[in-house]
Amino acid sequence: MLQIAQTSNIVSVSRPVDCSKIERIWIRTPNWLGDFVMATASFARIRSAFPSAHVTAGMRPYLRELASGNDYFDEIVETPKGGGLRELMRQVRGMRRRQFDLAVVLPNSPATGLVPFLARVPLRLGYTQGRPGMMNLGKSADVRRHWWNRRSGPRRHPNPMPEYYHDLLDQLGLPPGGTHPELTVTAEDDQWVGEHLESIGIPKEQKLLLLVVGANFGASKLWMPERFAAIARHFQDKHGMRALVLVGPAEIELGERIAEEGEAIALTRPVLPLNALKGVVKRGALMVTGDTGPRHLGNAFDLPVVCLIGPNDPNYTNYCMERTALIRKDLECSPCQRKVCPLGTQQCMRDITVEEVARAGEELLGLPH
Repeated sequence: MLQIAQTSNIVSVSRPVDCSKIERIWIRTPNWLGDFVMATASFARIRSAFPSAHVTAGMRPYLRELASGNDYFDEIVETPKGGGLRELMRQVRGMRRRQFDLAVVLPNSPATGLVPFLARVPLRLGYTQGRPGMMNLGKSADVRRHWWNRRSGPRRHPNPMPEYYHDLLDQLGLPPGGTHPELTVTAEDDQWVGEHLESIGIPKEQKLLLLVVGANFGASKLWMPERFAAIARHFQDKHGMRALVLVGPAEIELGERIAEEGEAIALTRPVLPLNALKGVVKRGALMVTGDTGPRHLGNAFDLPVVCLIGPNDPNYTNYCMERTALIRKDLECSPCQRKVCPLGTQQCMRDITVEEVARAGEELLGLPH
């Protein structure tokens, strides 16, 4: 049985939820690829705590492919970006029809909290900042500790996103959950990936170096293209690996330029959908990437990852570090959390050398320098 004590708009749980009373659950997933992957441990925790419940996930349309093969959700409802009042009310009506007992809202935005509030879902779990009254079961993020960046001002103290989501679920009194991401590649997708790679001259036994060269966040996260190309040549010439360049739809030209210079293969035509991208990452031997979404796919499949951190605070993604090497420069201006370098120098990324990236990858794989 759930007992709650309400103070203002913040509700605390005094006893665990009686899972048998919760029959229909709505989970509003994060919108970004990396955040979604980091939330999968929380999806698994909810499914384990409510094994008989009907769980519906609301997510951006492109993330549907990422969820394929997993049993977290019984139903997926697409929640596209934009659409104004008409889209908002469409989502509200859909929630009312489904008669949810509990809404778990992982993004901390007013819009995602407004939908279950207007749909009158009885229990609405989410972080409360900026959503007065929308969440009747939740907590504030940790505002007791905060840090001050000299250029961007005060921010919430960063803690790894898997813990951030688990802290929210703790309000339900659920059994503890892990932080390792949980993704699955279906047999059909795995077969397609294998056949696709063989069609471009890559046998199954070939060791693959995966280069993730783009970043949806912004240009401030990008490493220099010629340095990615140098990494491709290094691991191919010295260690017999084959380099694959992975890109999104907006990065085709960049990926093909790097592939040509680095004598690598760009998986650009077609750009892989996320279900196929999972299959490629699962087959990889090493990933070199900026701090972007596919990095977390590497974590999910226990792939050794060299992650190049520039403008962002690494503490937001400091998890599953056993097989990850973070390379970051401690500059006065970093972390700025800006999409474009405010100084125009991008020094935090320029100071990362080919030599230290190559050495980090070799150490992860136990290869000679």
